[in-house]
Amino acid sequence: MIKLSIFYNEKAYISDLIPNSGAIQVINDEFRHAYQGLHLWSFFETLSTSLGLIVEKDSAIIGLPGELIQPLNADHRHVCKFDDPFDDNYRTLRNSLASTIDSIEISHLSARIEEERSQMRRLAQYLGGAERPDADLSAILEKKVPGSCGWINGKASFQDWEDGYGDAPKYYWLCGEPATGKSTVAAHVIDYLEHRNEQCSFFFFKYGDSTRSTVASMLLSLAWQMASVSGAVRQVLTAMCKDEEPLDKADERSIWLKVFMNGIFNVKVKRTQYWIIDALDECTNHNVLFPLLARIPQQYLLRAFLVSRPSSIMEKSLVQERISATIDHNERKNSLLDIKILLDARSQYLPMASEAARTNLVDRLLEKSNGNFLWIALTLRELEETNSEEQVMNTLQSVPVELDEVYHRILVNIHAVRRNVQLAKAILHWVVCAARPLSVSELQEAIKLDIRETPFNLEKDAGTICGHLVYVDSNQRVQTAHQTVKVYLVRDGLQSEFAIIRPQGHARLAEVCLNYLCGDDMRVPRNRRGTAAHRNTDRSVFSQYSIMHFSDHVARSSSSVDAPLIALDSFLRGNVLSWIETIATAQELSPLAQTAKNFKIYLEGRAKYSSPLSQEVSNVSAWASDLIYIVTRFGKPLLSSPSCIQFLLPSVCPPKSIIYRTFKDYPRSLQLVGLSQTDWDDQLSCIVFPKNQAYCVACCASRFAVGLSDGSLRIYNESTCQEVLELLNGESVRHVALTNTGSHAAAGSRKNIRLWDLVTGLLLWTFKAPDIFLSMGFSVDGTSVIITTRAESVISLRVEDGVEIDTVQFSDMFDENQVDDNHKQKPAKLRDTYRRPPSLTVFSPELNMLAVAYRARPVTFWDLNESSYVGQLWRNADEFQLSVISLVFNPNPDVSLVAAAYQDGTIMTYDPWIQRVCGDTGPVGAMTLGASPDGTILATVDFKGVITLFDFETLRVVYKLTSLEHSVRQIVFSNSGRRFYDVRGDRCSVWEPSVLVRRGNTGDDSSLDFSEEIAPGPETAYSRAPEEKQAITALATHHDGNTIFCGRETGAVFAYSNKTGQPLQELFNHNNKIGIINLEWNQATSRIASIDRAWSLSIRTLGSNPKGEFHVADAVLLCKLTSSAHQILFNKTGNRFLVSMADRDDLWNLETRLMVGSHARSETNGAWSWANHPTEHHHLLLVSGLGFSVFEWETLIEVSSQMGSGFRLLTSVNDATTPAATGVNYTARARNICISCIAPRASKEVGASLRFWVANSITLDCTHSECLADYDPLAKDIKAVVGVYRTQLVFLDHSGWICSVDIDSINPTQKSYTRHFFIPFQLLDTSRYTSIMVTTRGSIVLAVGDQLAVFHNGLGFEQQVDLAGAPLISAKPSMRSNLKRFSSAPT
Repeated sequence: MIKLSIFYNEKAYISDLIPNSGAIQVINDEFRHAYQGLHLWSFFETLSTSLGLIVEKDSAIIGLPGELIQPLNADHRHVCKFDDPFDDNYRTLRNSLASTIDSIEISHLSARIEEERSQMRRLAQYLGGAERPDADLSAILEKKVPGSCGWINGKASFQDWEDGYGDAPKYYWLCGEPATGKSTVAAHVIDYLEHRNEQCSFFFFKYGDSTRSTVASMLLSLAWQMASVSGAVRQVLTAMCKDEEPLDKADERSIWLKVFMNGIFNVKVKRTQYWIIDALDECTNHNVLFPLLARIPQQYLLRAFLVSRPSSIMEKSLVQERISATIDHNERKNSLLDIKILLDARSQYLPMASEAARTNLVDRLLEKSNGNFLWIALTLRELEETNSEEQVMNTLQSVPVELDEVYHRILVNIHAVRRNVQLAKAILHWVVCAARPLSVSELQEAIKLDIRETPFNLEKDAGTICGHLVYVDSNQRVQTAHQTVKVYLVRDGLQSEFAIIRPQGHARLAEVCLNYLCGDDMRVPRNRRGTAAHRNTDRSVFSQYSIMHFSDHVARSSSSVDAPLIALDSFLRGNVLSWIETIATAQELSPLAQTAKNFKIYLEGRAKYSSPLSQEVSNVSAWASDLIYIVTRFGKPLLSSPSCIQFLLPSVCPPKSIIYRTFKDYPRSLQLVGLSQTDWDDQLSCIVFPKNQAYCVACCASRFAVGLSDGSLRIYNESTCQEVLELLNGESVRHVALTNTGSHAAAGSRKNIRLWDLVTGLLLWTFKAPDIFLSMGFSVDGTSVIITTRAESVISLRVEDGVEIDTVQFSDMFDENQVDDNHKQKPAKLRDTYRRPPSLTVFSPELNMLAVAYRARPVTFWDLNESSYVGQLWRNADEFQLSVISLVFNPNPDVSLVAAAYQDGTIMTYDPWIQRVCGDTGPVGAMTLGASPDGTILATVDFKGVITLFDFETLRVVYKLTSLEHSVRQIVFSNSGRRFYDVRGDRCSVWEPSVLVRRGNTGDDSSLDFSEEIAPGPETAYSRAPEEKQAITALATHHDGNTIFCGRETGAVFAYSNKTGQPLQELFNHNNKIGIINLEWNQATSRIASIDRAWSLSIRTLGSNPKGEFHVADAVLLCKLTSSAHQILFNKTGNRFLVSMADRDDLWNLETRLMVGSHARSETNGAWSWANHPTEHHHLLLVSGLGFSVFEWETLIEVSSQMGSGFRLLTSVNDATTPAATGVNYTARARNICISCIAPRASKEVGASLRFWVANSITLDCTHSECLADYDPLAKDIKAVVGVYRTQLVFLDHSGWICSVDIDSINPTQKSYTRHFFIPFQLLDTSRYTSIMVTTRGSIVLAVGDQLAVFHNGLGFEQQVDLAGAPLISAKPSMRSNLKRFSSAPT
């Protein structure tokens, strides 16, 4: 066209338009790589113009795969012009576009549906396998006759509830007697709402089914269903799943808070959500549901339909929680109406001669049924097997009216078929005694293991074999026909061979489960590759039931049957670790704690009838204890790496523990040597809060709370010691209190108190006190919070809204004239009296009494009921009284005592009503007091951290616990009185002394006379070695890795064996007997340098004889430093020695014993570190926040300064008042160099960093060095750098894991590190710096008090994780070869 135009010229772009030109080919080629995902249509003209075809077909199409081509009956001018909608060309174009749109919609919809399904699958896994209970619904609807239950729709109260008219309550409670069709009504309501296209979620409780009998399981199912019908809810829960928000699937409060209050109820739904909850009376903990329902936001569109048997307890709960509900009792006439509809439908299939006879039969059945659906169902089943009208009438005549007689007839009929009797017995035993309904396949496997029979087609035959007392629901689960079937079969005195004696039935099931767990399916693998998650796919369908519920059957087993005990002992000596790993893989430890409780229940029951001295009983008892310690001490590492139970955790357990004795000889497992502790101590768990301080602790029935310096309040499960909730208070939490039920928590700072709802996790209110408050607690009924302030006032606040209820004033009393005849304080005297602020207050909710301590004054008591003065406690007649530093009332109201700890460490007990001294311990160093809930035990802690338990009434010492951890701030007891908690430093310790367990087992709540129970001298237990003066304060390792040098608090330096962790010999001692703080070894000259706290430096040469004993030569250098040493360092040859102090660095020539150089530091509060140069041995490096600086070893002259500047570090490590621990590390190959800056505890100003540089880039001819890679996100989790082993930088993180990074194999694009093994927190003290190092043999050495803990083979266990600590998908826990890297000789 252009060529034919008169305006044509030879422009280049016009030539590019020629068909098949280079430009067009380039465009087509580029488009070929960019068109994927597009739907291409190419239309071309078929009619010629006067000039011919303008665009040939070859030019009109692209020729790409998937291109759709369509000719149009038009020329070039009219190819896009249409006369009308009926034009054939228009229709062709329209249909082509329409088909494309349909294809896109189908493809998009399919992808969207698959995405939703994928999200729901992930949510089901996150919510513990939650699902919509369609099987329960289908099973009921299949039996429901059309037209039945319609009476509920006609009720005005139901219609108001459904539509929400006016003030209609959101809750509708239908209650009725057993077997009157309540569940059918619930299913009808569900079906009715869904037919109206309403968004409905439902749940059917099932008694005896652990998966369907708790509020927690209901909430998980409802949450999943709401996500399936609401995209907004699904989006919120999917976000929680992606964030891996921890969820305790057994704790209904945690589920309610995290899933509902913080998730679902924050979503604005446009349509009403309906909950249908059936058989609420079969829920094992329905009492906790009503407080949850009461906290649903009023504005949330939700209506609930509840169904249960009549219950006065439920009615009371509705009233207490102020829940407005419509209560409807299912009347007998409604049941008869539905039964009539059922009979009219089913009687058509009965052999009756006439309609009149059929009507008469229906009337007789209706009369005999008495409104009982179950009786009608069983009777109709018999009548339907008849063949004549006479047989029908005879059968009806013989059918008993009572259900018990019906069940008896069925059992007689089952007995008549002898070949099925054993199989029927087995089915009934498993269905009745199972902890949850078994699937058909699970039941088949169970029966095969039980009676060695393999039932065929059990899905169809189970009901026939058992006389239809059981049935298979649509979800393939085998269940009893009705709850009354179970009640009948387990009834005492039932005369039938099918009678089930529950203890014997549970013993039978326990034995079967344990025999399976002892089998090959649970066998421990010989190698370390793979985890329980990888092995589960090969296990039997019966495995999950056995793993989760075997202990439930053990606990309920008969004491007269030995088989479960023998099988249990065999399991605990074999596959128990695989079982623990499987449990931990599911990220849930509560089954382990529950199993320990079940073991104790079993043993306690058995001890009443059998001797407790057998080996099997001893083993089970030991495992009951060990499982609790495993959960509470090793919960975190077990959840993060479940396979560590196989190879790591047994070795760090005490030698006398059953887990250690059973599995200590596992090949190539971790080994721990050096510690004297041989059995579990009384410290059940230790919870560490990195970079934090624990200020206070409180407990209630099932939880305990810890207040921290960062303003957070952490709530923990009492059984597992795992965190379930974190509340952000905003200010340091210095006081905390919990209600007895655990529903609320009060957290106090200096002047502010905040009340939290622990069910919803919401902040209810904040109250600002007029002055600094001193104490805080809840009233006995939990309806008010009581606080005391330095302004001498007691303020009562209403829990509901924080409104001030009452205020009572108190003051110190100097004479009796300050009170009137009614013991009320006179106003005038109150104004005139010197108002000294109180130093301590404590009140007793039981006695409603307040005790107030003033400096150098007696303790004053006030009756809060009458707001009256009670009296004062004078320690002696002197006017000046020693100050009271701690007070505690006896919680038992029948024991009117208060204990006071004085400034001199003395404890005295008083009767506050008569002001009489009852007991005096003398000086025992008491600093903190606590009392057991029953009032029998008084706990004290002294300034050394020693915990002493006294009998409260007699002040006789009962027990002692010694620890090197000092500064206990508070000590409180659990509600059971068997445990107590203390907070000190950065941790909370959980203690369970055996003496408290024994007292708890006595069942006596009164104060006991221990003369018959306890030896004359008190028991003493040590959580750490008590020799504080012998504590190890510094470490260094010999180059051969066989010897470890340890400096002690006494100023002595010892040689320890790396193999045993035991001392070999004392090498030398600093004369001043002051603790060693620095220790350094030099291989070239066999010299060891030590510095003590008095700044005395000693360098000595060590020799050795053929027996490996060291002898110490004369000192190479003895001198007094000018200040404390920050770091000491030898050069490679050992003839130069550097001492780095806060303000300067000194260099010593050890051959001449003279100082040959000094370097003054301008910034004394920054972080710095010295190191030998990785490649040039005559140089050394100074690393600080500014970068590298190179110095000469000969003179300590900075070489880099001659070039004008040091080598700039491309990092930002902040200076702070407290310097960070900076370290320089590299390997023997010196390929890369690592600079670490680890922030000290509780430091928020100092930045933590972990960065790597190429070693050969640090030369004298460059002015900066590029960072190869930074691991800064990992650095904040590092507690201490341990050292370098081969090519690994080994470090200890705040979670107690020993980890490493391969320095010479840094990958900047895929950052990861290796996790090796876990060090129990009990071995890590609260001090700022941890004395820990790695030897040349790969052993990790840790100073624990005056002992040395040496971990062998630990670095051989490897698990690759990303910087966030999550295991890499491709990584599996493995064991590297035990061969040295550069030789074929075994280590």
